[in-house]
Amino acid sequence: MYMEPKVTPRPVAMRVFIGIAKVALYIAFVAAAVYYTPKILSRTLHTQYPLATITSGSMWPVLKVNDLILMKGITADQAQIGQIIVYQSGKGYVIHRLIRLQDGKLITQGDANDVEDAPVSPSQVVGRIVYVFGSHPFRIPYLGIVARSLGPTVQELEKGRS
Repeated sequence: MYMEPKVTPRPVAMRVFIGIAKVALYIAFVAAAVYYTPKILSRTLHTQYPLATITSGSMWPVLKVNDLILMKGITADQAQIGQIIVYQSGKGYVIHRLIRLQDGKLITQGDANDVEDAPVSPSQVVGRIVYVFGSHPFRIPYLGIVARSLGPTVQELEKGRS
């Protein structure tokens, strides 16, 4: 006749210790993911700022306010007509579609805007949006709200470097 072995329950102190250890490991894992993910993306995508949050409706309906996007570092020579590029302007960074090249300058326009932007010099280009499944920009809706509340803005980072 088979008899089940008797299992002795762990002492309360041991169960509490294991519970605290599990919570500590979970917090350490989440903290490491939050800290290292941007660093890994930065190296992989060849840009200092691989994540950006959409703050205006100028690219609606493709990109919406508070979308979190990935940016890949490129030069102006690598930018292609139809891509959504990121360039530096006097007021920060602009994320608009490249519609044509003219006299060595890049002409961009927001999808929801009626007028073109001022011509962009090649030195202003810092990157482009990462695309998935062909021509669909990678975006995570509403996650930009969290990203903006957790980290400094690109403009604050730029001020800190100068």
